[in-house]
Amino acid sequence: MDLFVEIVWGVNSAVECHLHTVEVTGSNPVRPIFIKQPFLGCFFLPKDRRFFAFSPDCESEFGEKMKRALTIEDLFKIRRPSEFALSPDGKTALVVAKDYDLPSNASSRVLMRFDLEAKAHVDGAMGNVAADAHDLAFSGDGKSLFYVHDDQLWRANADGTQARQITMGVGGVSHPVSTFDGSRVIFTRQVYMVEAAQAEYSTTKKHPSLAKIYGLQHPKARARVADSLMYRHWDSWTENRRNHLFIVDVESLAMTDITPEDADVPPIALDSGCDYDISPDGKHVVYVKNPDAMIARSTNNSIYLGDLDGLTLGHVRRISTTDGCDTAPKFLTNRRIAYLSMATPGYEADAVRLKVFDMESQETRIFGEDFERSFSEYVQVEDDVLLFGAQDFAHSSLYKLDLRSGAIEQLTQGRTYTHFTSTWGMGRVVALVESLECPAEFVELSNFIQFSPQYDVYRESLSQEKLIYLTQFGRDAIDDVEMNRGQKTVFRYKDIDIEGYVVLPPGFDESKKYPLILLIHGGPQGAFLDSFHYRWNVELFASRGAVVAFCNPHGSTGYGHDLTRAISKHWSDDCPAAIMGFVDHVLAQYRQIDADRMTAAGASFGGFMINWLMGHTDRFKALVSHDGIFNTQMSGYITDELWFCDYEFGGTPYEAPEAYERHSPHRFVENFKTPTLVVQGEQDFRCFISEGVGLFTALQYKGVESRLLYFPNEGHWVLDPADSFVWYSEVLDWLMNHVKSEV
Repeated sequence: MDLFVEIVWGVNSAVECHLHTVEVTGSNPVRPIFIKQPFLGCFFLPKDRRFFAFSPDCESEFGEKMKRALTIEDLFKIRRPSEFALSPDGKTALVVAKDYDLPSNASSRVLMRFDLEAKAHVDGAMGNVAADAHDLAFSGDGKSLFYVHDDQLWRANADGTQARQITMGVGGVSHPVSTFDGSRVIFTRQVYMVEAAQAEYSTTKKHPSLAKIYGLQHPKARARVADSLMYRHWDSWTENRRNHLFIVDVESLAMTDITPEDADVPPIALDSGCDYDISPDGKHVVYVKNPDAMIARSTNNSIYLGDLDGLTLGHVRRISTTDGCDTAPKFLTNRRIAYLSMATPGYEADAVRLKVFDMESQETRIFGEDFERSFSEYVQVEDDVLLFGAQDFAHSSLYKLDLRSGAIEQLTQGRTYTHFTSTWGMGRVVALVESLECPAEFVELSNFIQFSPQYDVYRESLSQEKLIYLTQFGRDAIDDVEMNRGQKTVFRYKDIDIEGYVVLPPGFDESKKYPLILLIHGGPQGAFLDSFHYRWNVELFASRGAVVAFCNPHGSTGYGHDLTRAISKHWSDDCPAAIMGFVDHVLAQYRQIDADRMTAAGASFGGFMINWLMGHTDRFKALVSHDGIFNTQMSGYITDELWFCDYEFGGTPYEAPEAYERHSPHRFVENFKTPTLVVQGEQDFRCFISEGVGLFTALQYKGVESRLLYFPNEGHWVLDPADSFVWYSEVLDWLMNHVKSEV
């Protein structure tokens, strides 16, 4: 990359000297590198971006590698890990990662093998296993590896040899789970409920026409027909398809659909990733299904236990005990089943507890009722001990649960761990770790020190477990990029401690003034974490020369259940004031922020909050509203998951019209005056296209500078690499073009 170098130096003086660089072919601003001593001259090595400067007496030299700002292209150079499998003996880890090629707008999977004894990546093929294998699963005895390739289930020896295909047919294969000895496997695939459509699919191996799917009277018609909800979800139409649970015998290859009813097993909403399991002895299966007639208004995902006789499912009974959302069932033994559970019907963000059902006593025991965090993923590490994860402030921590006493001990704090697993006895624990400035990497963890769960945000500290990095995806791709750690800050709003983070731009100069970009998270039951987010990457927002800040106010998860509950039925009450209070708190802490050059952006609930602030403050120079609700009452009629609005506003739009009206940004169009970029995905069935189009039209009515960025093929998230590149370009340009000059 071409660089222009301007050198200013002082000889025989204590003047602080500056080396200014600017990338001529890029968009990065002029950035100073400070040298705390006089120097006479320097030279630059372009290949490794390193400069050397000489002291006046020419007897010494000192150098520094020039760091550059993160670019949009950089995000697509980073290999992104997506899953991994750990062999039961703990000697091998298989990692599936995604590579992106931005010029061709394509992505591909890559399978990597790690020798955990040698702590080394093993190059070359994994035996006969396909290089793009995914949905990996070892059998409990460690002899078999199951994986998906070309939409079919395959089985290989644990070392990857003797790979063979064990399923046929159409509909794909997802999340294989085997018996302990690997003799039988359960998995899900999609099935058309219209017999003629499924027959055509099975024969041609191609998805049938809409005319066949919906029984239309003309074969070339492209209409869709719906007789009930939910006919679409998030970003796709269900097309009269169902998730069904299948079982296959690995030796005979005989296969059976064990849930052939007109229902989704597992459900298409509020899933945990893998919502079924088979007992180690292969005699029982447990799975999740929503039994309610109108699932669009129900969170009643329930746990069902069925008796298996070979490949035949016999007696089935519901074992979950509430009408809230129950997910992630796992057999702890042949007779004990653990699962995650919410108590409140219709509330998708309720506290998540862990329950254990005993098949012999028919009793269910609840764990974590006093635990101020929600259980997420978990793995059994001893007969009566589970290792589990939970969001903990702006991080995700690991905990240990003793099923005998019910005691919970915290193992980590101050880092964001996800996608973890463990060998028996926690002899080897492997997880993903990431932060705002570091992309996700696989690490092996050891030397845990147990402590009581910590709930004081002011006392959060960094735990002292040992980390061994198995991957270095970030270092390989962006080692020459300057990343600044997020600086934690806490402020008091009324009687609530609200945590936020501030990220400084590359080349930060304390003597200068910088614009502020405020980011607002979605949900509203969610949080911005100390993690490397690819769709809302904080470091990339800072790369253009702005201070970036975000906080986790009312509705945020990971700070205790009361803060999460505080947002429901109160969207526009305290939350906007708390966010603006956070802005004032940051301005008071960082005198380098120019209060007259502030911008803000948010998506989903964050988009709603941008729309709300648009009608209530003119302190921002520019705004970005991505897929946010504009007319709350109308949104209650056109969203896909109706239970969400039912709970958040206390009823349907006709049962609680005052609540919908009170919290609707469209009532304050008269106050709109801030330049706004409106982003909308046409396939977003959560915050429908009418919301973005309506907001843009309102801004145009008012003569407010505005721009509509419309993605015909995107849903709630912008996922396509080319579209993502355009999204970042438009959003960053919009924000920074409105705060170019210092005031």
